Amino acid sequence: MKAFRLALIPLVIASTYSPAYALDDNRIYVAPMFSYALADDDRDADDGMGGTLAAGVMLTEQVAFELRGTYLNYGEPDSNTGSKKENWMGGAGINAYLTPYGSGPYLHADIQAGDGTNFNAGLGWDLAFSPGGWGIRAEALYHVQKTDDNRERDFNEPLFNLGLRIPFGAPPVAPPPPPEPVVVVPPPPPPPPQCSDGIDNDGDGQIDFPADKGCTDANDNDEYNPICKAPEPGQPMTLEGCGVGDTIVLQGVTFEFDKARLTPNAKVILDGVGTALDSRPDIKVEIGGHTDSKGSDAYNLKLSDRRAASVKTYLESKGVAAARMSSHGYGEAVPVADNATDEGRELNRRVELKVTESAGGVTVAPTVRTAENAAPLPAEAAPAAPSAAVQTVTIKDFAYTPNTLTVPVGTTVTWTNDDGSNHFVAFPDQKSDRLKMGATYTRTFSSPGVYEYACTLHPEMKGKVVVQ
Repeated sequence: MKAFRLALIPLVIASTYSPAYALDDNRIYVAPMFSYALADDDRDADDGMGGTLAAGVMLTEQVAFELRGTYLNYGEPDSNTGSKKENWMGGAGINAYLTPYGSGPYLHADIQAGDGTNFNAGLGWDLAFSPGGWGIRAEALYHVQKTDDNRERDFNEPLFNLGLRIPFGAPPVAPPPPPEPVVVVPPPPPPPPQCSDGIDNDGDGQIDFPADKGCTDANDNDEYNPICKAPEPGQPMTLEGCGVGDTIVLQGVTFEFDKARLTPNAKVILDGVGTALDSRPDIKVEIGGHTDSKGSDAYNLKLSDRRAASVKTYLESKGVAAARMSSHGYGEAVPVADNATDEGRELNRRVELKVTESAGGVTVAPTVRTAENAAPLPAEAAPAAPSAAVQTVTIKDFAYTPNTLTVPVGTTVTWTNDDGSNHFVAFPDQKSDRLKMGATYTRTFSSPGVYEYACTLHPEMKGKVVVQ
């Protein structure tokens, strides 16, 4: 046994170096080895010499199955004990590698039948000359031979194997490396049209708004920018004043329960949407579908996508070009109200029409009008007259009320959060702290202009202050 322990020392040292294969290698391999056994004293024989042949395959990255055959010759037969000096055996075993892909040190155990029942267990090591190629195999095992005639004559011996590990077939090929990511540099944005410079280009006494198609013609009379909003009950659908980024909730566009099939009332509303799109051939839109939070995220996403596609298909049937529309389902990801209440969930189940492109490529903004403006406005389109008394904006039901506030220079406006959720009032140059229920934010406007703002927590909440 002392010799057995000494023989383990170089094998343990060598096992600290174990070059792992780069790929999962499940080819069949054979391992012919020279075998040497230190004879048990009870055997009354010389040490055994012979060979072992193993054939195996990797079952997983670190476990191999092997069929084994072993022959050991202990010299001339013993006339006293009658024990056989030649030992033939065959069976199967397992190698449990300590590193992946069948390389490096491993634990071995097998059982073989022959001259009695034979058990082998111990430590082995495979050292490959190259990944996936031939290699050296060495094993130090504890060999137990249980004889058939008398269990008291079991033999317990150290057994050493040294040989080669030879795989069959071509080694696996590594996949090609992924291509280098292509960095796409977006083109610079086009210069803004002349009408967006905030001055009176056509000399008619009115500041041009960005979507003014005739800002070099004093007789175009189109400086007024109507607000893009959903129609009031009983009023026809219109997209007048809508520019890139504007979104309208299509109130009344509903579907059959848990389906993407439009209700009859929804089709009537969409007929008006189709007419409104025909009157604005210069814009492209996205149809967005939204759900409440009931159901799984994946299910809601698919349902909203199918519903948005259903609306697009219906508008196509009404003559709206498919190239002008896209559809997208957002599921429950963009709520506009609290999903914990029935009212909130009803608001979250919606279809939105969002302007994604326009002929000018700019977002429409309201016009700043002055008392010297020569062209009168239609009565139904005129903005509210400036008034120092109108200084409060209420945040309620995920909206700023009033959405557009027209005030004179020097007015201080106060926003009050009367909603159950936190909100912000964020201008491009400054924003409020987080406004909890009952909190307020004030700002004094000392210069004329159009001041647009939004909530950073709920980007769909937008408002404008027009200072004259």
